[in-house]
Amino acid sequence: MISIDEYWKKIENSKNYPNYFRDISNIDSQEFLNIFDKKNFNEMYKLIDNLYEGNFILIKNCFNQYFIDNLKLQLTEYSKNTKSSFHKMKEGCPNFHRIQDESTLNKYSINAIRHSFYFFRWNDDDFSLFSKFDPYWSSIKFLGGLDFDTFKNNTPKDKIVDRIQIVRYPNKTGFIEPHQHHPINQRLIISIYMSEQNQDFTNGGTYFVDKNENKINCENKINAGDVGIFYATMKHGVDSVTVDNSCNNYNDQDLSGRWWIGLYSPESDHNKDRHTSNPVKIEN
Repeated sequence: MISIDEYWKKIENSKNYPNYFRDISNIDSQEFLNIFDKKNFNEMYKLIDNLYEGNFILIKNCFNQYFIDNLKLQLTEYSKNTKSSFHKMKEGCPNFHRIQDESTLNKYSINAIRHSFYFFRWNDDDFSLFSKFDPYWSSIKFLGGLDFDTFKNNTPKDKIVDRIQIVRYPNKTGFIEPHQHHPINQRLIISIYMSEQNQDFTNGGTYFVDKNENKINCENKINAGDVGIFYATMKHGVDSVTVDNSCNNYNDQDLSGRWWIGLYSPESDHNKDRHTSNPVKIEN
C-alpha cells in the first residue's frame, strides 16, 4: 500500500491534469467520514481516481439548514456593524469582509462581483467556523495528499495559511469568471453550499466546462448543506444569479442571493511570487 501523496503523484505523472467536467458523483457525509476514520485506503484511491477523471464529488447532508440560516443572519449583522475593508495576508491580518463590485474588478487575479467574508485560524473564531468545518476539511486535506493538520498552526510568515471565505453573490450582478487553480499546494478545491436553486435563487450559479467547452450548470444537483470537491485545474466559475419573488429572503438585499463557502489554503503575501487563481477563456 502506498501513501495518498504517492498515489496522486503516480496518476499525475501518467496523465495530464484534468480540465474538463465529466460527471457528478454523490456520497453520504457519514460514509465519507467513515472512510477516513477507518483509514480505508482502497476507498480513498477510488475517490482519487474519480476526481482525476474530471468528476465533481458531492458529499451530501453535511450541515443542517438551521446552522446555514443562522450563519447567514450572523454574517449579515456582522457586515452591518463592520466597515468593508481589505487586508493583505501578512502577520496580524484580521478577519474582515469586503464588498467587491465594479470598482474592484481589476484588483484580484480573477474578476468577480460578490460580498466576501474572510476568516483565519490565528484570530478568534467568533462564529465557531473552524471547529464546525474541520472534520471535513481535515479529511479532504488527507485525501489530497496532505496530513490531517497541515497548515493548521501556520501564520502568514509560514507562507501558506488556512482561510475560510464566505461569499454572497447578489441578485443579477454576482458572478466569478471562469478560472482554474494551481494544484501545487492544494489539489482539491472545497466548497460548502449555503444556497439552493429554486429556494434561494432562480438561475445562474456554479458551473464546470466540458470537453466541448460548454458550461455545465450543476446547481440542480446541489442542496444547501452539501460539500463539493473537485481537482484544482478543473475549469469552473459562477454565472450571474437571479432571484425572483418566490425565493427566500427576496426582500432583504443584504441577505438574499446565492451564498457559498470556500475552504482554501492560499499562499500568503509573504510570498513574492504567489500562486493564485488563473482566469481561463471558454469557447461557449
